[in-house]
Amino acid sequence: MLIESTHNQYVKRLRALATRKGRREHGEFLVEGVRSLEEAAEAGADISYLAHCSELADAPRARGLAEHFGAAGDRVMEVTEQVFRSFSQVQSPEGLAAAVAIPATGLTDLRADAGLWLAAVDVRDPGNLGTLVRTADAVGADGLIAAGTCADLYEPKVVRASAGSIFHLPLVQSVAPKMMLEWAAEGEVAMVATTLEDATRYTDIEYPERVLLMFGGEARGLDAELVAAADFRVFIPMPGRADSLNVGVAGGVLAWEVLRQRQ
Repeated sequence: MLIESTHNQYVKRLRALATRKGRREHGEFLVEGVRSLEEAAEAGADISYLAHCSELADAPRARGLAEHFGAAGDRVMEVTEQVFRSFSQVQSPEGLAAAVAIPATGLTDLRADAGLWLAAVDVRDPGNLGTLVRTADAVGADGLIAAGTCADLYEPKVVRASAGSIFHLPLVQSVAPKMMLEWAAEGEVAMVATTLEDATRYTDIEYPERVLLMFGGEARGLDAELVAAADFRVFIPMPGRADSLNVGVAGGVLAWEVLRQRQ
């Protein structure tokens, strides 16, 4: 059955998932595009339903993916181009979108015996946050914590910027910084703060077996309380004229140093 109305209940629900309120209400987030949905399928993500527009999804990969979800027993809805564009969040949609259940992951679900976590604190730019998720995945981190007033980990821009990595590692969001500090203390996790204040060059310390790398927001950096509580304070030398680094870049620099030392 072809859905031609933008007032269809499932279409309205997909549209609602572009908002924080809608995501909280339904416990789902919107995923668009072939690559992201391939990653979702490979990771075994909980797909609530898929919208497929044959007018837009004319590539073999897109058609094959729609068939895959249908064969797996997932609800697949055929919609018109007008209907698809009514909830799509991209300029050039690929004709595939899905409502995916948001994992209920908390701090206590992170493996206590693991070795490397990244924390984004007050990172409000969704592109930067998504890039940090992708970075954490690339280095094989054991999870990412979004603390303070971060962007929503499951908003469409973050999901796109993660390039599918959002399905590959545990993500914990809406964490109060104090709770993160308590979790680190209980798990004997060393905390590393990125700061220019009384800091050591990031290559001049030996990173412990269990370590949390903390990165602050674009405007203010890490809160003074977190910097004071950290076991290590590090800085990244910048001999050029730029006065700061994108949080995703900074995350990559520090995380790969941890990886280099361990290998």
